[in-house]
This record gives sequence, structure tokens and C-alpha cells, in this order.
Amino acid sequence: MRLATCVAAEIAVGATLLAAVTSGAVWAVGLVGPDDGAGQAVATAAPLVRELDTGSTGPIAAAGGVAVATTETPPAGGDAQARPATVFAGKPDEELLAPLRTGAIDRVKIGSCCTSLNMRIDFDNGARAAFKPEQRNLGSKPRKEIAAYRIDRLLGLGAVPPSIGRRLSVADLSSRVKGSGAEDMSRLETEMISRGGQVDGELTWWIPDLSKPKIDGILIDTAQGVGIWQRHLAAGAETPAKHAALLGQISTVLLFDYLINNLDRWSGGNVLASSNGAVLYFMDNTMAFRPQPRAHSKVRSYLRRCQKFSRSLVTRLRELRVEDVREALARDLGPFPELLTEQEIEGIMARRDSALQYVDQLVARHGVDAVLVFD
Repeated sequence: MRLATCVAAEIAVGATLLAAVTSGAVWAVGLVGPDDGAGQAVATAAPLVRELDTGSTGPIAAAGGVAVATTETPPAGGDAQARPATVFAGKPDEELLAPLRTGAIDRVKIGSCCTSLNMRIDFDNGARAAFKPEQRNLGSKPRKEIAAYRIDRLLGLGAVPPSIGRRLSVADLSSRVKGSGAEDMSRLETEMISRGGQVDGELTWWIPDLSKPKIDGILIDTAQGVGIWQRHLAAGAETPAKHAALLGQISTVLLFDYLINNLDRWSGGNVLASSNGAVLYFMDNTMAFRPQPRAHSKVRSYLRRCQKFSRSLVTRLRELRVEDVREALARDLGPFPELLTEQEIEGIMARRDSALQYVDQLVARHGVDAVLVFD
């Protein structure tokens, strides 16, 4: 959740684009419905397409984009957990996480850009991380950032920065704050939830250089930018070669956000990329995983703007088992008793089913090669 100015901008984006929602939204019953409460789980949709590779001319490879999973035939039982992505920014996840697990706090900078409390921590071993503590802002749940990272790896995406849970000393945090004003310092006392002088939270590996991605020179999270990529992501529309990698990643983040029900992606400042703008990073997921079976209406509205998807990601979603999800979320909990509740996990699977129903309906209407465009 961002500041009031960002929220106002998001409202303007939504109003501008409301009339531009594609015709696929009308008949895609898997996403239709004003279900913003917990509701009932959507029944698993029977696939409308049995053989997705028949007559295929081949998907577009999103070179330089998000690392996607192999399209090889899965092992018996659909063991998606056997093939997770474990590399981020060219380095193994554990290599990035190891110093965050043990480093002593050297310097703290309190973030002042957001309504939720967050910090940048420099450790004595040279590592740097973003830290989101447990806080009174109920919209920000640090355990959910770790859950988003685990689901990302389960699907073989490699787009969410590595994240772990850790308990830190409030005294260490407070005594090492640098470059923050009195108002920022007071947030530690008024917003952070501590117990016995300790605070639980999540540490995310700090991406050193970020940029705001653009398409045709326009920021992709502005009304004009959304309009550009929405046109390119309509089934049957041309996919310009110069935008193929970026469009593939936008499609993937839209489907990923629907799966985890992240309503904060397009609210301003949360669509970020590598310094050259080539690789999208799926950051800031603490508002995700509300157990709505068809996701929040805002999340649905963004997915309906997309009618082209990654063939391998759709395959992974079909293979995904609730046992895989539970296992991925049950290990390395840090200070948290759990990363997601059982109801939140059931919500993932319900949204998986309705997302696949949406994709299958698009395929039935437009053909497999017009919909499963990206690798």
C-alpha cells in the first residue's frame, strides 16, 4: 500500500482503463463475479484443451526475462517441487541468504516512502537486506513475503527476491538507525510489534540497482503504459519482437499475482525492474494471499487485460499439487509458526483452478497458438 498520492494515481489508472477491458472478460466465467470475500472455493475446471502442443508453431522465448521452467514431460505424480528455480540475479538463493541469517546489524535506514514500516539493514558481513517487521499495519504481513518467494520458486520463476524470517533485537535496530528523522524513529515504537525486546520479521536480499520499466518509453504502470501492453497481450495481436521479453514477464506477473492474490502490484512504485529495465522483479508481496477464491476484483481486472501466457507456466500450474505448496511453506519458518494458514493455501489452489479455466476458455475461443505465446 502506497501513500495517498500513489493511491490517487492508481484510481485514475483504473478509471481510464475500465472501458478497455477485453471482451474475454465477459465470457471468462472463471474470473467473473464480485467475490471479494472469502466465498466458496471454485471447482476445478476440466481442461478444454487436452494436447496443447498439437499444431503449435512454437512459443516466443522471452530471452533476458524471468527464468521459466522446463517444458519437459513431468515425472509421474506431477512433482513440481523437484524442479524449482534456485537462482536469483545469477547467484544461488542460499548464497544470497546465508549472510542474512547470521549477520550482526551494523546500520539501519528507516524507509519513508511507504505506509507500511520497512527498513534497509546493512550487516557487519557486508550483506544488505530489506527488513519488514511485524507491525500494527494489518495490511502488511511479513510472513507473506516469504510465502510469495516460496511459491515463485515452486513454479520455477525466479523473479521474487530471496527472503527469510528472522528475529532481531529492538535495541540493536534502534541504536543503529542512521539518517532518519525523529518522526521515522518514532515509528519503531508506535508501529512495530515487539515481544520481550525482540521483533519478528522478514529479510529480503537487497537488489542493488532498480529501475522503473517502460514500454515504448512509457512507464508500464501508468494508464498509457498499461494500455500499450494490454493491446499487445490481446489474443491474436502481434507480439513485437523488441517487446517480447518484457511482455512475457508482464503476462507472468499478472498470472502470478492472481495466484497469490496480490492487490498491491499496480498501486504505484511496486512494478520494478533491473537497472537496464530488462528483468522484472516481483517485489512487495506482503498484502497478498487473502483467501478469496477468485481473487480481489482489482487483481481480476488486471489479469483480464491479458490473453497471452507462458506455455511452461501454465503447465506448471496444471502440475501444482496442494501437497507441493504445503511442503514448500512448511520448512525454514524462522520465527513464524506458519507462513500461510490452511485457508490461505486453499485460496491459492482455488485461484489456480479459476486461472486455468480462464486460460482454457481463451484457448477454446482463439486457439492454442494465439494464447500460449511465450515460452
